[in-house]
Amino acid sequence: MNKIIKKLMPMITVCAIAGVVLAIMAPYGTQVFSPLYRFIYWTGLSLAGGLGASVVDLLAHIFKKNLGKWQIALAQSVTSTLAVLAIILIMAPITYGLPSAKAIFATMFYIWVVAAIITTIGALLNGQKQAREAAPKRAALYERLPPKLRSAEIYALAAEDHYVRVITSKGDELVLMRLSDAVRETAPLKGLSPHRSWWVAEAGVDKIKKSEIKLRSSQTAPISRTGMKLVREAGWV
Repeated sequence: MNKIIKKLMPMITVCAIAGVVLAIMAPYGTQVFSPLYRFIYWTGLSLAGGLGASVVDLLAHIFKKNLGKWQIALAQSVTSTLAVLAIILIMAPITYGLPSAKAIFATMFYIWVVAAIITTIGALLNGQKQAREAAPKRAALYERLPPKLRSAEIYALAAEDHYVRVITSKGDELVLMRLSDAVRETAPLKGLSPHRSWWVAEAGVDKIKKSEIKLRSSQTAPISRTGMKLVREAGWV
């Protein structure tokens, strides 16, 4: 239940804000009503539209359907329209009187146009969000390197006193930090520690010899007995 509420909170917040804005603007003749009534009326319609749109996500989850973003947007525009129209038809006799069939269809069309615009914007924003999340994450260690090395591939790390030598495809750089901290900042790069004072990226391996790894930079990293086990488990040999 808490997860559902947490997921719906952004939509509820937006609907509340929309209710306040519409209550102040008082469109479609609602200026004749009190501010409190206008707030309840427009917030209710906004919530109805938001909850109507949420039905699509709920049904897709229940029936395990993987819909495209434009399919979702179209379906949400329809369910949102139906939800808002239902509220309007319930409140119409109190507010405006019983509407004609022509007025109902015209109202439904106007609601759908607005809902389609909102769901289209939502689909575009959601697409951008998914693209950002799907984009490969960059290793934090790059931020410690000079600009000329930030576009290079990281091949290996070697501990040297209080420094770590970062070996890349475009040269080396000494960084003041512990090797263990530097290794953490290589994520999401794949690699392992063949020796207690080294870390080697999978992309930096050229050849594996009996007791050392030849890097693509022509440098070599030692392999300890424990390190050789890790190398074999990683399938490097």
